[in-house]
Amino acid sequence: MIYNVSQLMKSAPGTTLDVELDNEDGLDLREGEADLVGPVTGQLRMHRTNQGIYVDGIVRTAVRLQCTRCLREFTQALEFPLREEFYPTVDVTSGAPVSGPHDADAFAIDSHHQVDLREPIRQALVLALPMKPLHSEDCAGLCPRCGKDLNDGPCGCPPEELDERFTALRALFPDAGNAGDNETR
Repeated sequence: MIYNVSQLMKSAPGTTLDVELDNEDGLDLREGEADLVGPVTGQLRMHRTNQGIYVDGIVRTAVRLQCTRCLREFTQALEFPLREEFYPTVDVTSGAPVSGPHDADAFAIDSHHQVDLREPIRQALVLALPMKPLHSEDCAGLCPRCGKDLNDGPCGCPPEELDERFTALRALFPDAGNAGDNETR
């Protein structure tokens, strides 16, 4: 995921270079972010701009996640965009240091004219992760009393007793039926 862009930096603005992501370097994810299950693949296009290199494309990978309802581990395929600008640290022809952008978090083209895509891909992957991973949209979750996985069938817990504080509300809606009815009126 490290590409030499010296020839592209010598080209006129508007010149592009298409690259195919390889997983030789690997992607270092931090503890708790996600576990990669397969390779990181994708097609990217590097555009020469007036200030540096703009990278645009789609990245694909599979990650192992844990369902937030039932705690099962599952694998999910992710596809996410990568759009980042890289700024040179040295001039490609003279080798003289170049003042970069004022943003300290901007990605740099190193002194060997190489673009390292690992950190931008890691950041984009973390943003693409679901906030509440579910192995299935209709996951029933765990029983709050005994902890049984309700996807495997009902548990043997007795039904929940109704809170006596809500009896006055039930009197307001006599046609509402059962207290467990989710119908809105």
